[in-house]
Amino acid sequence: MTTRRSFLKTSGACAAALGLSSALSPKVMAAMAQSAPADRVNIAVIGVGMGCADLAGMLHQPWAHCAAMCDVNSERLESQAADFRKRFPAQTEKMQLVKDYRRVLDNKDVDGVIIATPDHWHAYIFAEALKAGKAVYVEKPVANSIAECNLMVDLQQKYRRVVTTGLWQTSQRYFRGANEVLQTGVLGDVYKVQIFLSQTTAPRQAVPDEAAPEGFDYDTWLGPAPRRPYNSGRVRGWRGFWDYGGGQQTDWGVHWIDSAFDGLEALKLNFRTYPKAVFSTAHKHPDSFNETPSLQTSIFRYDNFHIEWAQQPAWLYGRNQGVAWIGSRGTLVCNRDGYELIPQLSREGKPEAQARTMTGPFEDRGLIDHTANWGECIRSGSIATNSTVEKGAFATILAHMANISFRTGTAVAYDPAARKFVNNTAADAFLKPTYRSPRQFPQL
Repeated sequence: MTTRRSFLKTSGACAAALGLSSALSPKVMAAMAQSAPADRVNIAVIGVGMGCADLAGMLHQPWAHCAAMCDVNSERLESQAADFRKRFPAQTEKMQLVKDYRRVLDNKDVDGVIIATPDHWHAYIFAEALKAGKAVYVEKPVANSIAECNLMVDLQQKYRRVVTTGLWQTSQRYFRGANEVLQTGVLGDVYKVQIFLSQTTAPRQAVPDEAAPEGFDYDTWLGPAPRRPYNSGRVRGWRGFWDYGGGQQTDWGVHWIDSAFDGLEALKLNFRTYPKAVFSTAHKHPDSFNETPSLQTSIFRYDNFHIEWAQQPAWLYGRNQGVAWIGSRGTLVCNRDGYELIPQLSREGKPEAQARTMTGPFEDRGLIDHTANWGECIRSGSIATNSTVEKGAFATILAHMANISFRTGTAVAYDPAARKFVNNTAADAFLKPTYRSPRQFPQL
């Protein structure tokens, strides 16, 4: 079973991601230092959680170098830096450790930054990074609100930097292969897409508020979010609290929404237009410490098909997560372990399509290719990355629409031209966050 936790474990808790310690010997690493400085891309990472997996993927390229690592947690920062210096000595020779992201943006040697903070910081740092002339790799979801997503698209249209998002499934060979299958029309009339994640109903246990640990800059961690007492459960499980994240709907859900539309584009059914309506209902265990739901079902309605997000205990198609395009002649299901075409049977029991598979194991090569694409675009100056901020913002906005439907108890329809919901003032109240002083919502 592939989960975020198992991915991080097999990645060596982020810093050992992608198994590069065995793939790149010390001799090979030393040879990397011989690359001409003009060919190098100097990267910094802001937030050394998932950011370390992104950075490790990037350092698979000999021309990529880490200029700086930044995190508000000194202990974690030093630990991850020590590991990266051990495994990538030639590419971390000049790496600096800083706690203030502004020092990263002020560093003229930094070509691009990986923004991998909690979601509520993404838009603010993104705005500052583009204004500082940096290329940006922003983790998904691209932002913690719809207004922030729109702002980021506007900023990119103004500054035209080399931007990509962390929706790396679009670069993985299983998903690319699945899209090629879809282009053949083998599924017949595709009327539904299922995107799903197996999730337990078990409640998250509450922990008491306490003093922030030494070396952890909690006020900066909060940043634009409301002031609250330090709580290790909130900080470590930040995705489960509305101030910082949107639960699994905006975490894993954004990955699967993006992949669903990659497939719909291959089918020529939809080129990322907004749904007619979104409705979401959910369950949260009454004893759970989280604010976000434990289980959730969201329906994205279009004229000729619909998309269903199912966050539930049961697996679908023998998988704990994935995307399935369902047609009149068969179903194509895909995840990070491969894809499978499951034929529909006729009344006579004969398959309506030819079964085919591309199977795993779980493959993170897509992350290597995704980060390499960003780096190559930095080298060439192209802004046509595999996952532009427009693409990432679209998937993120749809996920936020589902959460807003759940929180308001209403079906929601979003007008992208007006940038508000259609006749729904309750939903409009969730469009834009109020930033905690002294930070203000970024301007163009």
